[in-house]
Amino acid sequence: MKDEPLIEATLRLAGGAVAYTQAGRGPVVLLIHGLGGNRLTWREVIPGLARSFTAIAPDLPGHGDSDAPAGDYSLGAHACAMRDLLVALGHARATIVGHSLGGGIAMQFAYQFP
Repeated sequence: MKDEPLIEATLRLAGGAVAYTQAGRGPVVLLIHGLGGNRLTWREVIPGLARSFTAIAPDLPGHGDSDAPAGDYSLGAHACAMRDLLVALGHARATIVGHSLGGGIAMQFAYQFP
């Protein structure tokens, strides 16, 4: 099976621009990196996921190619930014996967947006 092409893009959201990588079609999997990381954390995982899912790996606000957050760096603020990204991309549901700090953001996301 051929690998899905990667889309590298940036969306301007209320809190600032968020850069992301996206590939594939199907149910959405949002991949959240850890503190000090960026979306490249997931570069080896995305092609495999993209065979069955829409894989989205953003740079958190203040990381990688994303703008610094307009507010704070709290788990709640990052969860809101990830929700805003999904809404802007037209996705009402997603499976959230996090590494390190991204795991905390994923848990906060589940709490705030069940």
